[in-house]
Amino acid sequence: KTSQAPDVILFADTFTNHYDPEIGQAAMSVLEAAGVRPGVVPHGCCGRPQISKGLLADATALVASNTAALYPHAAEGRPIVFCEPSCLSAVREDAPALLRGEARRHAEVVAKAAVLFEAFANTVADRLPLRSGPERILLHGHCHQKSMGMVAVAKQLLSRVPGSTVVDLDAGCCGMAGSFGFTADHYDVSQAIGERKLFPAVRAAGPHDVVVAAGTSCRHQVSDFTGVSPVHPAVLLHSLLEKAH
Repeated sequence: KTSQAPDVILFADTFTNHYDPEIGQAAMSVLEAAGVRPGVVPHGCCGRPQISKGLLADATALVASNTAALYPHAAEGRPIVFCEPSCLSAVREDAPALLRGEARRHAEVVAKAAVLFEAFANTVADRLPLRSGPERILLHGHCHQKSMGMVAVAKQLLSRVPGSTVVDLDAGCCGMAGSFGFTADHYDVSQAIGERKLFPAVRAAGPHDVVVAAGTSCRHQVSDFTGVSPVHPAVLLHSLLEKAH
């Protein structure tokens, strides 16, 4: 490991890479502000969309390619940081099961190195020069984030923002559920799920509150049905850094 080697690898998922690059840029800046050297490596989709549609041959090819790209870093002890919970779930929970032999063993090493942005950032948050934040931070956990038990650490990270109170909305699924809510015949059900608890809670937010959601589908669902635009935790933290990085 040379002095120029990155400390962590940021997994640039498809949504972050192509649709919301500001999230990846914010995550890199926050890590740098904490004295961490982030790096990126070329890789493809995590395979979650293919797995969810039963296209396991396509998913396996993606997983094999990603494992080959990420394994050298994981083997040297570098955490692989994910901004998107569903991608983390795919790499951590599903990828090893799709491979066999040495490739599977490598995927297991990658899986153990995989960590959500909020979890890793929480380990270095004491180094972040944060100014006062919004009155309340309303946290909505992505379903994969909940299933992996990672909402608590997200709340702990956001609780480090000076002057802010963090509220876990604990509102269940947003209703989008990957591509489920995008199909016309699921529209009413998708909306009804969100209206059960999440959308009313967001609409009741005060003018100085900020809604935070790590999941891409969650942010779009909330924005489409409430007009309130949630932000990714990395984007919020980046906006509160005392100095521009």
